[in-house]
Amino acid sequence: MHLDSYKLRLVRMKVNIITVFMGAVYLCLFYILLHAWFQRKHKLLTVQQMGVNLSSVVVHIDLKGSPPKLEYLSSLLPLFKELGANGLLMEYEDMFPYKGDIANLSSKYCYKEHELRNFIKFASQAGFEIIPLIQTFGHMEHALKLPELKHLREVPLYPDSICPSKTESKALVDNILRQIIHFHSQIVPLRYLHVGCDEVFHINKCAQCLSRGQTDLNIFMDHLQKIKETVKVLSPNTIVLFWDDMLRGINSKDWDDLGYNFSDIQPVYWDYSPSLRVSHRNLYNYHKKFENIWIASAFKGADGRTATLPNLINRFLNHVEWLKFILHYKFGGEKKNYNFKGIILTGWSRYSHMDPLCETLPSSIPSLVANLLLIKLFQSASIDDVYSLDGAKVFNRYLKEDFNKHLQCEDYIDLENFDSYSCKFRESNLYSSLEQYIFQNSDIITKINDVKEGLHFLEYYYKLDHLNMNIIATNIKWCNETILELTDTENRIYKAMMPYHRTVVIDEYINYKFYDRRRKLKVLLKILKDYYHVRTWQRKTHKNMLF
Repeated sequence: MHLDSYKLRLVRMKVNIITVFMGAVYLCLFYILLHAWFQRKHKLLTVQQMGVNLSSVVVHIDLKGSPPKLEYLSSLLPLFKELGANGLLMEYEDMFPYKGDIANLSSKYCYKEHELRNFIKFASQAGFEIIPLIQTFGHMEHALKLPELKHLREVPLYPDSICPSKTESKALVDNILRQIIHFHSQIVPLRYLHVGCDEVFHINKCAQCLSRGQTDLNIFMDHLQKIKETVKVLSPNTIVLFWDDMLRGINSKDWDDLGYNFSDIQPVYWDYSPSLRVSHRNLYNYHKKFENIWIASAFKGADGRTATLPNLINRFLNHVEWLKFILHYKFGGEKKNYNFKGIILTGWSRYSHMDPLCETLPSSIPSLVANLLLIKLFQSASIDDVYSLDGAKVFNRYLKEDFNKHLQCEDYIDLENFDSYSCKFRESNLYSSLEQYIFQNSDIITKINDVKEGLHFLEYYYKLDHLNMNIIATNIKWCNETILELTDTENRIYKAMMPYHRTVVIDEYINYKFYDRRRKLKVLLKILKDYYHVRTWQRKTHKNMLF
C-alpha cells in the first residue's frame, strides 16, 4: 500500500517536473517570438520615421543678368557643403563664353574660359556635382533677340520660343550643346545636363510646324527627343534633365500612345508656391515613363518680377510643403516609398532674359540657409511631429538655433521678424541696405498718395495754375531731403554689392531700383520750385481746365 503510494507520488513529481519544464520552454519560445515581434515593429517604426531620401540637393545659380563674381561663388561652397548641398545647377544663358558662329550669344561681360574652368574644377573637387543648364526651346531670348537669329522664332513678334521645325534651329541647339558638353567634359565627367524646355509660350504656331499635322505634345516630345539624341552622341553617359510643365495635364491614354524612348531623360517637377499645387496624376504618369523624377523649389526669384528681397516665410513654406509631400510618398498600388531623385533649390535672377533683376544671390543667403537646413532636417530620422506642425513651428522647434548660428545673430530671431541688423553674416550689410531701400520706397509712395497731405494731384493742378501756396515750401524741403536720403541709400547699396558683383551688374541694379522714384521726386521738385515764384493767377474758366 505504501509502495503504491510512493510510486504514485513519484509519477506525479515527474509529471510536475515535465510540466514545469515544458512551461519554461513555451515561455522561452513565447519570449523569443514576442521579442522578435517587438524588434520587427521597432524596425518598421524606424523605417516609417526615416526622413526623405534625396541623393541630390542642388543649388541653382542663375547667371543671367546678375552673375556673381566667381571668387564669391567659390567662397560659398563650404557653407553649401555644410548645409547638405552636393550639386550646383549652373544656368549660363549669356554668361558662357561661346565661340565661332554663336559667339554673339555671349554677353560682352561673360565669364572668361579660364576662370570658369577653374571654378568648375574647384567645385568638383569640393564634392559638388556640376549640372549646366542651357535653354533649348523656350526662354531663348538671349539667342533669338539677335538680328541674325530672329528668323528662327516660332512667332516673329516673340523672341522667347524657337521653331523646332527648322533645320537651322536644330543646328543652333546642337552647336550650343556641343560647346557646353565639350567644355565641361574636359574638366570633369558630365553626369547630368539640364536643357530647360519650360514655358514654351509659343508652340505649333508657324506654318512650318502646323504643316506637320502634329499635336503640341508631339511637337514638344519630338524636339526633346532630338535634343537627347544629340546629347547621347556627344556624351553617352550623360542624363538629360528638363522642366516638366509642358507635360502637365496630359491624360494617361495620350501618355500610353507616346512611342518615345524615355531612357536617360528625367523630368524636374517645379512648384514655387507656399501652398503646393502638385498633381498626383502627373507624377504617376511620369513614374510610368521615366526612371527618376526630380522636384524643384525656390529660395528666391518667386515673389515678384521686381522683388528686392525674398519673402522668407513664403520661401520656407514652399520647402516645407514640398518635403511633407514627398515624405513617405507612395504611388497607388505600390507598397514601397518612392524616392525622388533630387531637389533643385531654384534661385532666379530674372523671370526671363528681358525682365528686370529681382533678388540677388548675396541678399538671398538667409533664405538659402533656412531652406537647406530644413532639407537636412527632413533627411534625418528625428522628425515625429512634422505633419502636425505649421511652417513657423517647424522652424522654431527644429531650426531656429542652427539658423541663428550660421547667420551669426545675436538674438534668436525668426523668419517672420528677421532683423539683419542683429546678425553679422557676411552679406548682412547688403541685406540691411536693401531693407532700408524698401522702407524708404514705401514711405515715398505713401507720402505722394496720401489723401490728406499727398502730392498725387500736383502735376494736374500745376497745369491749371491752381495750387495752394501754403504747401509749397514744406514740400520743397521734403523733396530735397528725400532725394538726399535716396542718394545715401543708393551709395550704401552700391558699396555693399561691390564684393559680390561686377560694376556692370551693380550699375543696372542701382539705376533700375532708383530710377522711377528719383524721377518722380525731381518732377515734383521742379513743379514746386517753379510755382514758388507765382504771385498772381488768372480768372478760372472752363477752357483753361482742359488740356
